[in-house]
Amino acid sequence: MGEKLCLAARWAIPVVGEPIHDAVVVIDNGVIEGVYARPQFNSIYKNQQIARAEDYKEAVIMPGLINLHSHLDYSALRAFATDEPFFQWIEGLVKRSRDWTSEKWLQSALYGARLAAFTGTSTVVDSSYSGQAAKALAQVGLRGVVGLEIFGLCDAESDATWSNWLSRFEALNETDFAPLREALDKQTITLTVSPHAPYTVCPSLWLKAATWAKKFNLPVMAHLAESIEECQWLAQSNDIVHEFLSFSMRTDTDSEKLKPRWAGRGLTPVKHLKNYGLLNEWLIAAHAVHTDSEDLSTLYEHNVKIAHCPRSNARLKNGLAPYSKMLEHGITVGLGTDSLASNDDLNLIAEAQFALNAHRIGSATGEQNEDEHHFPTARQLVEAMTMEAAIALKMDHLIGSLQAGKRADIAVFALPPTPLSDDEKESLCPYNLLVSGGARLRDLIVDGQFVVSEGKLSRN
Repeated sequence: MGEKLCLAARWAIPVVGEPIHDAVVVIDNGVIEGVYARPQFNSIYKNQQIARAEDYKEAVIMPGLINLHSHLDYSALRAFATDEPFFQWIEGLVKRSRDWTSEKWLQSALYGARLAAFTGTSTVVDSSYSGQAAKALAQVGLRGVVGLEIFGLCDAESDATWSNWLSRFEALNETDFAPLREALDKQTITLTVSPHAPYTVCPSLWLKAATWAKKFNLPVMAHLAESIEECQWLAQSNDIVHEFLSFSMRTDTDSEKLKPRWAGRGLTPVKHLKNYGLLNEWLIAAHAVHTDSEDLSTLYEHNVKIAHCPRSNARLKNGLAPYSKMLEHGITVGLGTDSLASNDDLNLIAEAQFALNAHRIGSATGEQNEDEHHFPTARQLVEAMTMEAAIALKMDHLIGSLQAGKRADIAVFALPPTPLSDDEKESLCPYNLLVSGGARLRDLIVDGQFVVSEGKLSRN
């Protein structure tokens, strides 16, 4: 018999199925054995030994949260240039970090990984310029999917750029950094590729990345339709993007490299990727702010997933993505925080709360063309940062819900004290309590191991 761990609380949110009041979750050797109402648990386990039992009382037990888009690399630049226009902000980010050492990148990513753990995130999907995010996640003990970023505008240089990326990938994959080596062997950390965006990666290079990832059944993470400037540059031209590319590529503004044959064809970012056969079920597109109904239909037809990052989009003045329209089109949508350089924190519960309110404002003002029947709900947003994100990663057989046989990635959130009676408490909606009720993380378990216990990290 394995070492059983028993967690009890006023509520459990399995995500698949209805919330369970007065719930007990049983874990055996890192796997969820069952999720029960207390009378059922008492009946089944009355003669069994439990190695460890935790009764959290006024709390919610739920799947660990999945952050579908982040950049842990830039965590040290928290609250950076919050008033700058988007492309000036990116340029400043590059200037500030351009000369960082590997150790600086690692310490920055570690800061972010720890903050993510402290707010109940068990899985981080990260686009990493340096690759150090993978080491940070492994050291903290989180599950992660880390895409090593790739950039390259020039078709003629695609072979050389791709070869250089492969060398960087292989070096990271063959690491002797002990926590990452162990995580890669256990498959709690997965490495993949992240073509940055349609305005920084030419189609031939993106195709190499997509073909490679598909061969190994790996997700591809990219930014898509994040800003109006990106849309304008791809469709026709935009001087702001042109100047940024000149800076980032360290070339003059008249360089032929900045006048690619594949841009300026009147296409949206989504149609641009479709035109070059770059949309498929492995793509996780971050932001998708500037997408119309035709774009959303195209994304659905190609089974592309979306990481919705409303607070980053607001901070960087890029707009509010049509979240409800995405759901209406049948697209799988998860939540992401983006980086600490463009967000207040890495707290997915706070992201969900912002989304809940922002989309109601958008609907009231007519900006999102959403009527009163299409407000996002707390339940939808909980699903977005658990099961929907797991589906986007093709990891829903392992994580994303509290179900027997899945890995024990579990977050326990304490609920604030209330003068309500027990009967009144039972009538409250646990989804609303979680998203809008001031919940605070108590414990975080990843792959059966406590990563956060009573507010303290188990690993440095």
